[in-house]
Amino acid sequence: MDFQPLIKKSRIEVVDALRGFALLGVLMANIPFADASFVVGKLDPLMNFLYHFLIDKKFITIFSMLFGFGFYIQMQRAEAKNVDFTRYFSFRMLLLFAIGSLHAFIIWNGDILRAYAFGGIILMFIRKWPLKRLLTTALLFNIFLTSVFFIGNSALGWQIYNYDYALATERVLTTSYFRYLVINAIMDPWVNFFKDMPITLVFTFGNMLIGFILAKVDFFHSPKKLRNHTNWFIMLGLTLGLASSFIYYKIMVGDIELDLPMLWLPFVLVSGMILQSLMYVSVFVRLYQYKVLQKLLHFFTYVGKTALSNYILQSILYVLVFDHCGQTFQLFGKLTIAQTFLFGILFFLFQTAISYMWLRKHTQGPLEFAWKKMSYQMAKPKNENTSNKNTTSFRHTIKQHTTNTL
Repeated sequence: MDFQPLIKKSRIEVVDALRGFALLGVLMANIPFADASFVVGKLDPLMNFLYHFLIDKKFITIFSMLFGFGFYIQMQRAEAKNVDFTRYFSFRMLLLFAIGSLHAFIIWNGDILRAYAFGGIILMFIRKWPLKRLLTTALLFNIFLTSVFFIGNSALGWQIYNYDYALATERVLTTSYFRYLVINAIMDPWVNFFKDMPITLVFTFGNMLIGFILAKVDFFHSPKKLRNHTNWFIMLGLTLGLASSFIYYKIMVGDIELDLPMLWLPFVLVSGMILQSLMYVSVFVRLYQYKVLQKLLHFFTYVGKTALSNYILQSILYVLVFDHCGQTFQLFGKLTIAQTFLFGILFFLFQTAISYMWLRKHTQGPLEFAWKKMSYQMAKPKNENTSNKNTTSFRHTIKQHTTNTL
């Protein structure tokens, strides 16, 4: 059977919508809001609680899972056409790492793309492992290793930096873009690799593995078949997940100290965080099965289909609107937490509008187009007996494929 472009009915629109929803959460998690030393609002204590309880770490977890799902889709389409997936995807991840590096050094140093590129390479080598082995590996990285690094960073002082911690505040307040770049380079997580990246890489890779596993069991293709699984995800997310997030909030505000008798707690916190994220995913997928609600949730697909471009656009927002080096609005330190979150929602509506207008004439975002076009150059058949027509068909197919890897 020929490897033809996917028609609209073949699209997994719930994944696009979920990715857009996750990007809203990522925006709300990363948008730079000032602390009480700058400005205080009446709603700030509540907003700070809701941030840790419902948002912090949950949506980047979903975003990472969807990267693993996208990896599976890319792998299936490439291998069905006998394309050298290892060659193609390795170059794709190399390009993503380069994009992430530019993003981190010249725009915003909270970049996650390089961690995705790193994890994608590892995932590529274990993609043919049996399901149980993949699940065991995911739990090892997501729960055990992440908790160990959390304990080391929080209780054992592994994350003590050599630079002045005041640089974090100076970075958003400096009016010099050159100074902003210097601070970005000093504070970059990959520059401070052993301080910052171990916990990020193991947690991100574990989440990517979960997304890869969900793809292998047809979680998004056949949600009704896995209804029992989503029931468990929802129940455990509403109980253990929310309880863990409440404890996490208490730790973040200093009400609970992570001392030696409490070293078991990070294992519960990380487990709960993952379950809460899976609860969000399960509820979203369930709601998307109802036609009335599907029309409402379809709103998120426009940003979801242009995820890479919108992720970078969000970082540009931080610099131009909040950071003082942008020499424009310089809002950092002038808005309460509630006002900052309201601004984030308004900006996401703006992203949705421009994404909708862009997709009326294009099939993918501008950064997606450039990234994928360069990646397609590496999409060659595994052997010389495979025709060039197959390679061209593969390139055309993944151009038309609506489920991005990001």
